[in-house]
Amino acid sequence: MTPLPSAPGTPVVDGVGRIPGFVNCYTYADGDEIVLIDTGFSRNAAPVVHAFEAANVPIARVSKIVLSHHHVDHMGGAAYLVENIPAPLACHADDAPYVEGRVKTPMPPLMRPFVRVRSAPVAITLHDGDQVGPLRVVHTPGHTPGEVVFFHPSRKILFSGDAVVERKGRLTLGAPRFASNLEQAVESLWRIRDLGAEILLPGHGIPLTEDVGPRLQDLMERAPGEFLRRATR
Repeated sequence: MTPLPSAPGTPVVDGVGRIPGFVNCYTYADGDEIVLIDTGFSRNAAPVVHAFEAANVPIARVSKIVLSHHHVDHMGGAAYLVENIPAPLACHADDAPYVEGRVKTPMPPLMRPFVRVRSAPVAITLHDGDQVGPLRVVHTPGHTPGEVVFFHPSRKILFSGDAVVERKGRLTLGAPRFASNLEQAVESLWRIRDLGAEILLPGHGIPLTEDVGPRLQDLMERAPGEFLRRATR
């Protein structure tokens, strides 16, 4: 098999790069084009820009910018990128109003003075079952109404956004206190588990390349008591 082209960021597997930070952004090389998954917190997308510079890859090779969801730590650099590279921005239709600023992102009052969310135009609205190159869009609502994961069926690679994150070697839900609907988030774990991923690339934490199935099963078994009981207190 011909090796896949390298992607900017720290290599994870062939054709996939990780741009670490408060949020993991990922690059997926598809032929001569690169899909950027999430843009991070930075309003000027500094970690993303620096990763491309370090790899000596023109950022203009980004063919699409896709968001796992609308939270500012994942979309903070989107406006800067769409202004500076000719790549369309895509997110699920249910999160598009938040990304575009037509609906305000829910946020604790104490955070509002310190977090500025810069809206960005969404060129492509995604729906469950859509394709982004070889990646399948899977709608996994709960963390936000339009949370999605991106799955490569033949390579069993899952970009899980905040639907599933890694913490201290275990899988968990992303920031439950910021979830739009914890019950939905727990229900979405069934869809994620049934994909059969063997490589899991979370929005927070480190990528997992071993025992992904058993770790997802463990999360599914823990989640109802760990998260739903907390939500009803």
